[in-house]
Amino acid sequence: MPVQLLVALSAAGWLTVGTQFFLSIRTSLVSGGTVWGGIVSYFGYFTLLTNILCAAILTAHALGGDSGLRGFLRRPGVTTTAATSIIVVGVVYHLLLAAQWNPTGLDLVVDTMLHTVMPILFVLAWTRLVPRGAVALGHTPMWSSYILAYAVYILIRGVIIGVYPYPFIDVTTLGYSVALRNAALLGVAFVALSAGMVGVNRVLGAPRKETLES
Repeated sequence: MPVQLLVALSAAGWLTVGTQFFLSIRTSLVSGGTVWGGIVSYFGYFTLLTNILCAAILTAHALGGDSGLRGFLRRPGVTTTAATSIIVVGVVYHLLLAAQWNPTGLDLVVDTMLHTVMPILFVLAWTRLVPRGAVALGHTPMWSSYILAYAVYILIRGVIIGVYPYPFIDVTTLGYSVALRNAALLGVAFVALSAGMVGVNRVLGAPRKETLES
């Protein structure tokens, strides 16, 4: 994949998550909150954490290098984890969340970038960044640790601050049994999607070269 295109994609990703950082703080202040409240809210969303991960991966691929953090982010398994996660971001948003608010202006632009444009662009980039056959079904449990870690983080965070970023895991409204069931269903869907990504990689992956450990 051309380096210039990777640079453009990574720049778009960082600009999007950076703008949303500003908007989160602005929203907190307008509603009577604090800057810190906006920051805490920002880092609670799977959407934003995943978009940050995707931007970092695109940057790592643009810069190259097989050691340190860049080497880790360029691994086929890490890139595929991000691609699977950003698909979840787009699908869950458009199926379950989009109807719950009506953004306008800059909020609408950033919302579209986060939930539609970047998911599409990153998955297309994934087909060119991960060599054909570089990932396997045996890698899917490791990839699922990302969404599992997020679920644990958000539940602990909720106990501490009493706020949950998504209604389908809002323990205060649903109770633990329903929230955990919903989280488990999302986890199962993530595993199934991961398996599908392995199949897609075998058909649409980039021509195989020397690969990094998944």
